[in-house]
Amino acid sequence: MRFILPILITALLWSSANLSHASDIDQTIRALEEDILTKRLEGNYPQALALCAKLKAIPGAEGLGIALELDTQLTALSWDAQKSVATQDMIRQTNRLIKECKPKGTKPTANQLFLCGRGHFARSYLSAMDSKFYAAGTHGSDAIDAFEAALQQDPGLTDVKLPLGMAYFYADHLPAFVKFMAPLLWFIPTGNSDKSLPYIQEVIATEGAYADAARFIYSDLITQQAPELMPEAIQTLQGLTERYPMNPRLHLALIASYAYSDQWRAAYDALGPLRLNVDTDSAFQNIGHIWAVYSLKYLKQPIPQDIEKALLAIEPPDIPGWAMDWFTLAQGLVLDFQQNRPGAIEKYQTVIASENNFNSGWLLDLAKTGLNEPLFTLAPEG
Repeated sequence: MRFILPILITALLWSSANLSHASDIDQTIRALEEDILTKRLEGNYPQALALCAKLKAIPGAEGLGIALELDTQLTALSWDAQKSVATQDMIRQTNRLIKECKPKGTKPTANQLFLCGRGHFARSYLSAMDSKFYAAGTHGSDAIDAFEAALQQDPGLTDVKLPLGMAYFYADHLPAFVKFMAPLLWFIPTGNSDKSLPYIQEVIATEGAYADAARFIYSDLITQQAPELMPEAIQTLQGLTERYPMNPRLHLALIASYAYSDQWRAAYDALGPLRLNVDTDSAFQNIGHIWAVYSLKYLKQPIPQDIEKALLAIEPPDIPGWAMDWFTLAQGLVLDFQQNRPGAIEKYQTVIASENNFNSGWLLDLAKTGLNEPLFTLAPEG
């Protein structure tokens, strides 16, 4: 017995040391995951990607690192899908995650199914960007199946409900704005309105690592399709811009939510924090100039000379594709303000000729009105 006791003690100490080591690794993984999500919310995608590389190097964390890397790349890409990206490498990464659904000789865990679903989710987006709509639909459906299977195994894995809620939302609402959301043409067979926004709300309620990301997505979806909830979106975005003032996309989302609620004074005032936190020559400032012109139109106030010059100096390559009609009509407004009717009419005709390529139905109506009467009747001072 006296020989067995030291062996048992040694075994227990060895086991305890390993458990402690495993716990330390888990804490490192969780801390890196939170740091990556924070950097992304700050709009610092290069730093987020650098942290993803560190996460992938940790044994057992490669899949999570790949998933977060893909999320970060697609978040950056969603600003302007026209920019060239290394999509072949991204496709290889999605294949790596998709394999998690079929581990060799064993049943996939909930976490493996979550990773697999994230692979299908990213692949759906990439396929649609490449106009491979059948593949996009297939991967979209496979993503939902994998996420649902993960929740079946582990109902407490609430983070799954963020991409699942997004997938259900787009499945329900995509046909109404199909051209505007062309990169998200998944053609998922059926959505589920009872799960989409409530699922995302559940992720917010956990106050976990993905809560703030869920807040932004929730507000964005409200802005697109649930105007009755706009006060909630505005309140949420106000909080996010205070926490992450360096992220211009959060400021622009808040400005948009004010504008869609016809709160043009608040929209114009919110341009101040954007200007303070964003480089003056960035594409985000260009979108800010566009919002300034529309805000001043509806506030019935003259356009400051610096905004006039900045707006007319912007070149189409400096604007993301989804904003092209919106930008062109804003230039028409400035030209009308300058009493240059021929120039303004030319811009309005360009918007009408686009045939609503960017889901700009209300802009088309405005442009048609502009053919017959000035859209900005205030004349420049002096």
